[in-house]
Amino acid sequence: MIEDPIDLFYLTGIELSAGQLLISKEGSKLYVDGRYIEEAKSRTNAELGPAKLSGKVEFDSSKTTYQRYLDLQKEGVELIPVREPTRASRLIKTAEEMEKLVAAANLGVEGYYAVLELLKEGITEKEVAVELEVFWRRKGGSSVAFSPIIAFGESSSKPHYHPTDRPLRKNEAVLIDIGVTLDHYHSDMTRVYFFGKPHPKMEEIYEIVKEAQARALALCKPGVTCRELDLAARDFITEKGFGEFFAHGLGHGIGLQVHEPPRIHSKGSDADFKLQAGMVITVEPGIYLPSIGGIRIEDTVIITPNGHRNLTNCPK
Repeated sequence: MIEDPIDLFYLTGIELSAGQLLISKEGSKLYVDGRYIEEAKSRTNAELGPAKLSGKVEFDSSKTTYQRYLDLQKEGVELIPVREPTRASRLIKTAEEMEKLVAAANLGVEGYYAVLELLKEGITEKEVAVELEVFWRRKGGSSVAFSPIIAFGESSSKPHYHPTDRPLRKNEAVLIDIGVTLDHYHSDMTRVYFFGKPHPKMEEIYEIVKEAQARALALCKPGVTCRELDLAARDFITEKGFGEFFAHGLGHGIGLQVHEPPRIHSKGSDADFKLQAGMVITVEPGIYLPSIGGIRIEDTVIITPNGHRNLTNCPK
């Protein structure tokens, strides 16, 4: 039984806020409420729900709430937890999905250049973020993939920063972590732009992060584990004396969600997971110095049979 709206879209192509897809050896059937029944019937094997459950029912233990579990128990079925039942298929993108991710990445890069055109003394982080969203919507994007991170100067030391009314001043770094949603698929990229002459420490860590990312990108190919990929960048940053200032994983999968499995980190449940052709991931090392600023450089890449293809066609 699939109930997660994103998994439902992945498997049926129908945007649903609620529904149940039952998959068995005999076939599959989608159950929806009155809001979706007409569209669902025109596109797949659908009935007015909810479904009447019986026997053994597998459910997604990673997304089902405890309350929903209790409600299902009342139906008298044998509930079998299965973690992320669509994970294996969603990890490997189809040719059509790759085309959509390429298009989203290209629109993301267009947005980056639009941001650079906006930068001037006195403009605020919030103003840049708003103008970027307007730009993307005019270009056909359905939404931002996540709240844009536009961080000026010392604010860039906070990895998941939210734009404020802080104005841009001369000789500051501008961290730009942005993504757009296009035809349900997401882009994600980060660049740091120097608006004048930056703090000397920022120049130093910029070069370190750029080299760390290059080392990780060189390993992006089938058979390499998430641990190996993460450590390629992390060990170099540590070697240079900034290991404690790289406080997040190297990257993540991307597709119908901006953050999908696998988590690219040397620790955690995906550490020993091996990259496979058809996966799409981000590679985004960073160094963040409190009160000075932070550098993060992020590209999105497709793992190919012999290496990778970088979708973030934008200089560093």
